Formats: sequence, C-alpha cells, structure tokens
Amino acid sequence: MKKLLLTLLTLLGLNGSAWAEWVRVTESDTIYRYIDPATIRKDGNLVRVWEITDLKTRHKDGELSRRSRMEYDCKQERAKYLSTSEHSEAMASGTILKQSEVGLGQWFDIPPGSVVEAVLKIVCAK
Repeated sequence: MKKLLLTLLTLLGLNGSAWAEWVRVTESDTIYRYIDPATIRKDGNLVRVWEITDLKTRHKDGELSRRSRMEYDCKQERAKYLSTSEHSEAMASGTILKQSEVGLGQWFDIPPGSVVEAVLKIVCAK
C-alpha cells in the first residue's frame, strides 16, 4: 500500500517536495543545500531530516538535484543516507532519474568545513 501511494504521488508530481518548506542552509562552489525544518526528528543523539541538494550545473546523467533522507549522529559528528532520489530539475522536481532506499547505510565521518558539517550543526542545535 505504501509503495502504491508513493507511486501515485510521484506520477501526480506530488512527491512531498511540493509541500515542504525548504530552507537553504548552505552552499559550496558546486551545490546549494536545503533542509525541511518540519521534518527534523530527534532521538537522543540522532537526528533525521529531509534534504535537497541542488547542483549548480547539470551532471552528465541529467541530474540537477537530489532529495535525501539523512541521519546525523550529533555526538560522534557523522552521518548516513537513509534514502535518495535523483531528479532532472531543481528542488527535486522533474523526472525521477534514480531512486534508492539505502536503508540503514554506512556511517561516514563529516569533514570539517564541509556543507554536511554546516547541516549537522543546524539540525543538532534544534
């Protein structure tokens, strides 16, 4: 049933990003990073949040944005992807080019001064 609903919403162009209140939190030379503050969920030292990464130039595979469900470990300053989808247009719109339910992926250390560190500091401060 859940997959059917997701499929219907995607076909209708209502994949969740249309309803979100995305806030730009940081950028680099190549990307803009947004979060939806309404999706921040804390459980002890762990925080989950929906993010969008907008690319400043289109990748060769046609990707211009990525929507991700992220989990941050505020104490150990690490992160992991829970799910991602790549989109043909900005702000996770257009055609879904690739979708992945990563599940409980691998933790990665967050490099100091990175875009991901900026997001970590914001979501862990809330």
